[in-house]
Amino acid sequence: MGIAMSRLLEKPYLSICLLFLITSVAITSYTYSLLKPKDTSISEYYLTDNADYFVGDIPADDSGMVDFQKMHKVYWLSTSGWINDDEIKRIADSEYIWLRSKAFSTIENEDLHFLLEHSGLNIEIFNEYGNSIFKYGEFSDPKYLPSLFQSKFSWVKIPNDNSKYYYFRLYHKKGILFSITIIDNLIGKQTALYREIALKNLTTIFFHSFFMMIGIICALVYFIEYKKQYNILLDFSAFALCFGILGLTSNEFIRFLFTNTQTLYILSIISSNFVFIPMLSGVRRLFGSGSFKVLDLLIYIDVFVCSLTTILVFSLPFTDISHSFFISTRSFFILFNILNILGPILITYESWKKGNKEAFGHFVGFSVTLLLVILEIFLAIKYNDNSPSGIVFWGVLFGVISQGFALERTLFADRQKALLYKEDLLKAEKTLKESQLKTLQTKMNPHYLFNSLNTIHALHKIKPELIGDAIMSLANNYRFISDRTDRDWIPFDEEWNFLEDYLHLQKLRFFDTIQIDFKKSGDFRSVVLPPLLLQPIIENSFKHGFRGSSDIQFQLFIHAKMIKDSVFSFVVYDNGTGIPEDLLSDKQKLLSRSLGNIKERLKNLYSEFRFDITKNYPEGTRTEIEIILSSKVQSTS
Repeated sequence: MGIAMSRLLEKPYLSICLLFLITSVAITSYTYSLLKPKDTSISEYYLTDNADYFVGDIPADDSGMVDFQKMHKVYWLSTSGWINDDEIKRIADSEYIWLRSKAFSTIENEDLHFLLEHSGLNIEIFNEYGNSIFKYGEFSDPKYLPSLFQSKFSWVKIPNDNSKYYYFRLYHKKGILFSITIIDNLIGKQTALYREIALKNLTTIFFHSFFMMIGIICALVYFIEYKKQYNILLDFSAFALCFGILGLTSNEFIRFLFTNTQTLYILSIISSNFVFIPMLSGVRRLFGSGSFKVLDLLIYIDVFVCSLTTILVFSLPFTDISHSFFISTRSFFILFNILNILGPILITYESWKKGNKEAFGHFVGFSVTLLLVILEIFLAIKYNDNSPSGIVFWGVLFGVISQGFALERTLFADRQKALLYKEDLLKAEKTLKESQLKTLQTKMNPHYLFNSLNTIHALHKIKPELIGDAIMSLANNYRFISDRTDRDWIPFDEEWNFLEDYLHLQKLRFFDTIQIDFKKSGDFRSVVLPPLLLQPIIENSFKHGFRGSSDIQFQLFIHAKMIKDSVFSFVVYDNGTGIPEDLLSDKQKLLSRSLGNIKERLKNLYSEFRFDITKNYPEGTRTEIEIILSSKVQSTS
């Protein structure tokens, strides 16, 4: 039962069920919010659909009152549809603008309001009889005008009268654009209206917050795994952050809740201007720049245009040139945004046609986004409404989700490649170790056999009684080489017995010109070592150290010991000719000999070890190995 539960917990079933439950509740709640009966105290009222405008001020009579009965004779221009650049410029250059909006006629009580958002202007609203029903700011001094970057929110109570029109008198600084809108185009009781506005914005707030969290998480993953250089993840992180910040800072309800809307406005401008750059960079990193370096060109243009636009936006309160520039380039920015989506569509389509399956998800996402963006632009032009309808939001949401899945598949494919590469690397390392061991064997076999046979031949003349021991030691050594060196690990005692036979032959070879101190101390029963790890260190003394006159009494000290039952120490030192100072100072050249293979083997097999080659005093060479046995990275065979 316990094993079955353990295996069940290893599978992601619980997380899948929880995710399915949360998703189901979210979809059900959203569907209910769409299908639930509407609050009868709330009605829709579109200011732009019902309003006309007049550029300039309408003079008052001697008593300071405006004759609103004569307002019908004024030539009013419709606000619906596309307003050309010259007309927008005329509106911006006039300090006074009048709006005439059809009155809300189905008033059943006296407790109806709408939430008005305005920036860069002062407002006074009149009913048809000339009575002021709302006023914000003074009309005498432009110094008291609110900042263009600071949105103001005002609850406007609708009077219960028989007015057919409401008249908005707008006062702003000459040459400065302004904004005025009814939040979510809703009119109703103040408490119900507040709740409805919050509910209508809840979904977009949730999703844009989700994108911000995705961006933050992706950025954290990138910096945690910095050495792996997941640059595409950083691009996706920057795009998700920009998109999330743009959605939150431009959300009407978020602006209503924040008192410092200027900060939100600045963040909105920066994120809206630069959101395309990480998107284009990510597509380029995944699928290349495409024919004619399309994405490279778009990125360079984006960096220039977006930087210039950001500078000009922040200069809006100080110079009229910025306003003229934005008015005259409205059509350019519409086409520019479309091009920023057309570019990735072209590149992903090319890549998909060339066989890149991951490009298909991006192609579909960008294509759907483009269609919905075009639809949004069409509706905005038709109704002259700059407030987003939500179409682009769902289009971008669909596009980002499609790209997220495609990105996940790309990262998964890279991860699979990395795992395969790691397996190949491990195989290559194993092959290298085997090759190094074979090299040691190849070097040892002819050299060692030749010297041993010469020793046996010399014993035949001087001490024939020792020939049997010499042949037995030689046979033991070659049995070890043939039977044990194909293993990854062997017990320490087997390696030690091999060294004992090897030294016995060497002592017979050098006869009474060498004195060998060969000893061990400690408990080695749990110690395992790779074969032929220690023999090359001893051979180095015979091969390089014991050269010169036969009158010299050579000394060789070999000591193996255990330190605190977890550290294996092996020390070899002699009184031979030693290693020249220039060679000792050049570690790379020093380790290019057989001892270098020893260090590489230690490096591959142990995470903690010490390998030193130093001068022995007063003469000779000292070689020392110290291994933390708990750091062995391979299991015994």
